[in-house]
Amino acid sequence: MTRVLFCTTGGLGHLLPLRPVARALRHRGHEVAWVTSPDVLPLLQGEGFDLFAAGPTFEASRRQFRAAYVDAARLAGELLSAYTFPRLFGAVLGPAMLEDVEQAARRWCPDFIMHEPAALAAPLVCRQLGLRNVAHGYGLRPPREYLEHAMNFFGPHWRARGLEAPVDGDLYRHLALDTAPRSLQPSREPEGARTFRYNAYRAVGKVPAALPADLRSALQGAVMWRPRIYVTFGTVFNRSPALIAAARAAAQVGGLVVVTIGADGDPGCLTDLGAHVHVHRFVEQAALLPYCDLVVSHGGAGTLLEAAAHGIPHLVLPQAADHFRNARAIVSAHAGRSIAPEHQTVALVASALASMLEGGALAVGARALAQEFAAMPDAVAAADRLEEWLVSESGAPGYG
Repeated sequence: MTRVLFCTTGGLGHLLPLRPVARALRHRGHEVAWVTSPDVLPLLQGEGFDLFAAGPTFEASRRQFRAAYVDAARLAGELLSAYTFPRLFGAVLGPAMLEDVEQAARRWCPDFIMHEPAALAAPLVCRQLGLRNVAHGYGLRPPREYLEHAMNFFGPHWRARGLEAPVDGDLYRHLALDTAPRSLQPSREPEGARTFRYNAYRAVGKVPAALPADLRSALQGAVMWRPRIYVTFGTVFNRSPALIAAARAAAQVGGLVVVTIGADGDPGCLTDLGAHVHVHRFVEQAALLPYCDLVVSHGGAGTLLEAAAHGIPHLVLPQAADHFRNARAIVSAHAGRSIAPEHQTVALVASALASMLEGGALAVGARALAQEFAAMPDAVAAADRLEEWLVSESGAPGYG
């Protein structure tokens, strides 16, 4: 039996992609714990994981970032993305999580730590305690220059512990799990990493939560309801004006529209769209996507990859973070389109949706992506790979 400590930052898009392999390991009898932001711990309760809080809530860390780095307010697009990742994760969250992650590891004594690429505290704790680490992607890998810049901020914490700070944060020293197919993920692997690709969006064991009864009935209704369009901007960008534009555009084009707005979204902004528009704070994507003909989103990694796994064409309205890289990837795979922020109006989004519904190359590209995902091994196979890796590494020296 192995003890695995998972470490993620607070964004749901950073946590949820790791949950399938955590469940698979737990189902196989391994002990699993999770150290993450206190505001997302409730999502993991009842899963059989031991839980530890690390750092502030994700919203508190974002407020700290905005207060410390006021220049961010003057940036947009990919300039904002390149500015934010190093500072939010390297200067704010990495230091804030470090002590709590270390205490969780010392208390729980894992055999190794699995972490997502933005959880920069985890590799340092592993190096300090002589543990191995496994990097698990939440989408496309962060550009190397993002990590190098983040380590300009987080590197002093390595040196304060008498360790040389690696330029890539030591993320990929041992093993990497990748949930993006080769058609979307850049071909160059992290230097020195052994990478195992698997499909985190194929249901294994646990049945997705049921949809609300009225929504399920509508989705299962007559052909007259087609096309069925899903609009979501996740839980961080859910107050963007682009979400309102996307919802109104989808209402003009779609036979049935599902809009999710998150726990703190404002449903008042989406009134009078028509009885065919269903607004919810949260809907289990795995249960909803099999019914959908189109997805409109900000391009968050989880939504993008899960929609691609279901073979659904995707209209991306990128806002910040990794959205622009994700948009380019889905467009390059001929499975979606993207609209730049300055053109995200109701009229232009509606026009794009109408064009996409005509089918053609985008439908073919989306089906090809779904086939690529279907050929990837599932979370159970990823758990197999981890067990094989542990056996092969059992005689090798640790960090010491």
